[in-house]
Amino acid sequence: MTTVPAWMPKFAAAGFVVFAVAVLVLAYHGFRGSFTPGVRVTVESGRSGLVLEHGAMVKAHGVHVGSVTAVHHTASGAVVELRLDPDAAAQLPAGVGADIRATTVFGAKYVTLTDPPAPGPVGLAEGTVLQASRVTVETNTVFESLSDVLRAVDPAELNRTLGALSSALRGQGEAFGRALVDTDTVLTRIEPRTETLRRDLAAAEVTADIYAGATDEIVASLDNLAVTGTTLVDRADDLDRVLLASIGMGDAGRRVVEPNSAGIVDVLDLLRPTASLFEEYSPVLPCFLQGADRARQLAEPASGGNGSSMMLKSTILLGVDPYEYPRNLPVVEATGGPRCGPLPIVTPDETPAPYVVADTGANPFEAGSTSPVFVPGSLFELLTGGAG
Repeated sequence: MTTVPAWMPKFAAAGFVVFAVAVLVLAYHGFRGSFTPGVRVTVESGRSGLVLEHGAMVKAHGVHVGSVTAVHHTASGAVVELRLDPDAAAQLPAGVGADIRATTVFGAKYVTLTDPPAPGPVGLAEGTVLQASRVTVETNTVFESLSDVLRAVDPAELNRTLGALSSALRGQGEAFGRALVDTDTVLTRIEPRTETLRRDLAAAEVTADIYAGATDEIVASLDNLAVTGTTLVDRADDLDRVLLASIGMGDAGRRVVEPNSAGIVDVLDLLRPTASLFEEYSPVLPCFLQGADRARQLAEPASGGNGSSMMLKSTILLGVDPYEYPRNLPVVEATGGPRCGPLPIVTPDETPAPYVVADTGANPFEAGSTSPVFVPGSLFELLTGGAG
């Protein structure tokens, strides 16, 4: 029988105590974060990714400042709860942002806090809600989306499509390259005009709204055109006869006008000054004719007129000074433009109407008289026909 040394139990007990203390120290350091109070904030994101779990790291400028405590999926995306170290939270900007990133293409994700666009107050408060601006797309998500696409596509149909596309492109590389170069040239020229195109599209939208509002009227007009078209088809023979008659009239007119074209041009050239003068004085013509018609309406009751005739008693009155040769030879020097005076309606206050003296070679009121003047010898000359 072997005898156990007396010191052995004491050594074993001391070793157990050392082991227990080591375990407690490791447990304390391992779970210190779970018992240490921190600043709780929330990150809202359109999605959280596939490998963002409880305990994931939270970093700022590459430094570990906290951890993920929970990930909740909602109808609009995901809500990620974070616990930040109080000292780190006190040094972070109040408007900090958040990104959800991955260590590798297949690795777990972590949350990194990003600086705001503009400097602001420092200190991240309890309960702050952050918005995730970007979530890294993991490779397995891409593979999953690709698998869904491949499951939806018939491999045989895809093979035939790719084969037809390969046959169509075979030997067309140079032409395809030129097409790409031409497309790049066109797009390069269009790019500086994008703002103009945008304005044109906006204007086209307004125009489209106008046409949309006028749809009923446009349809009605098209219906009327349909009726007109039907009428033209039904009266095609009559239309042919009208066109033939028009052609014959045109030929007859050509035979009349063509030999006399030079004379017609000369006549029109000669009429140009007269027509220009009539055009200048055209405002006077309606005024004078209306005034004459007004005078007729006022004179008819006094003269027994019935609208088509008048009954007048005539007598000889003294006239103005007779013309004298060569003092009263006609002169074409009247100027001043069109003038109608008080016509077409002359009120009693405007009578007698003023007389405009123009340079025509004669002035009936040259002597200053505005009424008939007796000229000795004129009556005898009138009665005897100038003999004596």
